[in-house]
Amino acid sequence: MKTPKSIQVKVLDHPEELIVKAKEIAERYGVQFFGDSDKGVIKGYGIEADYMFQEDILTVTVFRKPLLLSWAKVEQKVRKIVATNSNQVI
Repeated sequence: MKTPKSIQVKVLDHPEELIVKAKEIAERYGVQFFGDSDKGVIKGYGIEADYMFQEDILTVTVFRKPLLLSWAKVEQKVRKIVATNSNQVI
């Protein structure tokens, strides 16, 4: 993959709750998740990404993904994880 892609999602609930849920999901699927409610890194299954919270906006920047995994699917998964804790996305 040549160019990173960023996905932004508005988070209405507490970032701490979202991070706890994301860490549980990562552990369940054997993905490395390092970070806190400010920023962090996600690695596993050919995906390398980082995330950062700025007030109520979560930005996930994907640096590497499997060639056969579409950007639409990556974005869908990110939004699905966030949407279960939030009612609004941008």
